[in-house]
Amino acid sequence: MNILVITQLYPQLDDIGDNKPTRTVEYFAKVWENEGHKVVVMHCPSKFPLVFYFIPTRIKNILGGSSSNIIPSLASRKRLKREEFGITVYRLPMLKFFPGMGYSKRKMEMQVKNIEKLIKAEKFIPDLIVGHFANPSAELVAIIAKQYPNAKSSIVFHHDCTKRNIKKYRIDNCIKEIGAVGVRSVIEAKSVKLLLNLDKEPFLCYSGVPNDAVEAAEIQCSKQYFDSGIKHIFVGSLIARKHLESTIKAFIKRGTLGSTLEVIGGGPEEEKLKALVTKIKADKIVTFAGRIPRVSVLKKMKEAQIFTLISEGETYGIVYIEAMLQGCIVIASRGSGFDGIIQDGVNGFICNPGDAEMLESIYQRIEDMTVGERNAMGQSAINLAVHFSEKEVADNYLHNIICYQKK
Repeated sequence: MNILVITQLYPQLDDIGDNKPTRTVEYFAKVWENEGHKVVVMHCPSKFPLVFYFIPTRIKNILGGSSSNIIPSLASRKRLKREEFGITVYRLPMLKFFPGMGYSKRKMEMQVKNIEKLIKAEKFIPDLIVGHFANPSAELVAIIAKQYPNAKSSIVFHHDCTKRNIKKYRIDNCIKEIGAVGVRSVIEAKSVKLLLNLDKEPFLCYSGVPNDAVEAAEIQCSKQYFDSGIKHIFVGSLIARKHLESTIKAFIKRGTLGSTLEVIGGGPEEEKLKALVTKIKADKIVTFAGRIPRVSVLKKMKEAQIFTLISEGETYGIVYIEAMLQGCIVIASRGSGFDGIIQDGVNGFICNPGDAEMLESIYQRIEDMTVGERNAMGQSAINLAVHFSEKEVADNYLHNIICYQKK
């Protein structure tokens, strides 16, 4: 099958800084290519007027931390073509004057012409056209799908199909030309069905963890809980919506004697958070490891007992599955992509985003559990997480697109 992928976010070799784009779409493309499909990716990122790229780093960090936007590098303005993992990747930047604005119909039509010219040069006729993220992918998929009436089509929203965005990005008109609609969580499925007046709920498009992580997962959870304390861990970008500040405060108030919290990741909020830890004199029990290799992250998860990430607007988060595979007790945010996966009190806990008081109470619940109860919860997490390998979720993704098709 020839699969054309259109996405706003896709990793590139010239990405710089801590706040890099998600690799979610790349993971899908790699699995499909490995299974014998031909995959061509049209990466359509935003580019801004040149002056934007010379804003001082400190101001960019403030903007990135408060808005959670990916701050692009100057190199991202350039078009490119590359081959990686057998996948042909084109980067076709689209000019806009400020983050969050929509593109005109004319701009969209020009981008479609660019894409069609390239795939014709590749002698590539798509059997399936898939898009990720509302803007600009929904409209690009809709227009291109009309040019290839025999091709199936799909769009997956990442918690970006909102009432405001529907009008701004003309999503309600676009969706009429697209065969299947996917989302990233159970809660989002219910919301999008109502907002777009769909006949049925969108299919669920979860992310998968690398197959080797599943193969290396703990078969039986047997975490050791010592009287000397519990090891807590946080893994993620240090941006405002991750609410690490709330996690730190809850840990300090409720953490048992000898417990530690290790923070893995980097980002624009890092210096502010380190200053907080210094101010409350918690430097010895709250440590910052920075950005470290993935294999080291998994090792630290294996050594830890509790993983906390109570983000706001978390679309999914592969890191949750990785922690579950290592038998950690996972605390995820309510209303995020993990509602429906984490069952509170069964295979983890659910906390309101950024709610330090609620998180304190969850830490108390864990403290009141026996070691056997904690390991039983970790085992439940492992039993579910092993079904979230990249291969399994990518295969489910294609299956769901075909089953959902309206045409």
